Amino acid sequence: MDKFGENLPVSGVVGFSQVAIGLGAGFLVADSIGQNARRSAGFALLGIGAAALIPLVWGVTSKLNSRPESSRAMQKRLEGIRRGYDTDTAS
Repeated sequence: MDKFGENLPVSGVVGFSQVAIGLGAGFLVADSIGQNARRSAGFALLGIGAAALIPLVWGVTSKLNSRPESSRAMQKRLEGIRRGYDTDTAS
């Protein structure tokens, strides 16, 4: 996860290619299946696509929240300093 930012352009290309393949396959078989089956398959593929994006969105938000200048990172740093200080004074 430390090289996450370097993989963002590759993730975009992979995502675009998956969408293009899915749309192409969908256009090819659209007339050969019934409307109800097409609708069910469309909703299923939409759900699978949304579920596949969850890790990417999670990674981006965690990366943004843990950048050095964020308030969450500052709180973690202060807690670590305080923990280290408490153990030094207790001995």
